[in-house]
Amino acid sequence: MDIGWLESFLALAEHGSFTRAAEAQHVSQPAFSRRIRALESWFGEPLVDRSTYPVGLTPAGVKVRAGAIETVTALGAVRDELRGGRQRAPRGAVRVAVTHTLATTFFAQWWTRCGDPDPAPCVLLPSNTLDAYDALVHGGCDLLLAYADPALPLNVPVAEAEWMVLADDVLAPYTAVTDGRPAFRLPGTAAAPVPVVTHSQAAFLGRVTERVLSGRDKEDLHVLPLAQSDFTSALAAMVRAGMGVGWLPERLVAAELAAGTLQRAGDPSLTARLEIRLYRVPNDKAPARAAAVWRRAAELAADGAPGHSAAPIPPAPVSGSSTR
Repeated sequence: MDIGWLESFLALAEHGSFTRAAEAQHVSQPAFSRRIRALESWFGEPLVDRSTYPVGLTPAGVKVRAGAIETVTALGAVRDELRGGRQRAPRGAVRVAVTHTLATTFFAQWWTRCGDPDPAPCVLLPSNTLDAYDALVHGGCDLLLAYADPALPLNVPVAEAEWMVLADDVLAPYTAVTDGRPAFRLPGTAAAPVPVVTHSQAAFLGRVTERVLSGRDKEDLHVLPLAQSDFTSALAAMVRAGMGVGWLPERLVAAELAAGTLQRAGDPSLTARLEIRLYRVPNDKAPARAAAVWRRAAELAADGAPGHSAAPIPPAPVSGSSTR
């Protein structure tokens, strides 16, 4: 058994494509395929259903995926301990999985507001959306902070999780402003298509963008894909540089919007409302500080504090449902 086989298998489960998973791991597709076949040979069972696209997991693959997540996470923790990582981490820290964009745009101010009276020590675990959910369900973190699309529920195993809405955001197309004028406008024309920079459909915000565009005739938009990245901050940098239009969370570009260096590039039909949610899996063994943060976040939401939902929070939310 090679730990790399498990890491490759988890990448394939995430991306649903041998090509994209191999690219994410920076290995050739033939080498990546050999790893998956080697893992299947070790277990003596097919783990991947290659007859579908995106590729799916067989029943055996679903079981192996759950065990692989626990194994990789546990070995990583042992490695960090042996390397002295535990000594560098804050004592009694709350482990918070957070999607990359929210780690830079939302987390710090929200965490400070949840301090009672001082912010709790934390270990921030930036991750993509699906990996973050996996970490929550399998005990790799205490809390999860992530975007959600109310119109597009994710097919992820969070039946035992409960959540609350902390804030709203908007995913919209943005363009740089040059000499007081937008560099691009949507829609383009057949003679002058608008260059766009996009997330892949494997990324959460890519799926939201695809949902928005699915209601439009893409040919009528006349867009020309120019660049793709699953790192939203990289796409934002491309938009700022004038490379094209990109669908970005409004909170990420709030400063540029206020300064007038960016503006929306299309009408409201090209936007999607997002929710920023806090998740947890109720657990009697959860750190007391994690429970305290959850209670404080619920209080702020109930009071309508800035950045929090003003909807009432029931005192004893039902597992598997919103605390909203």
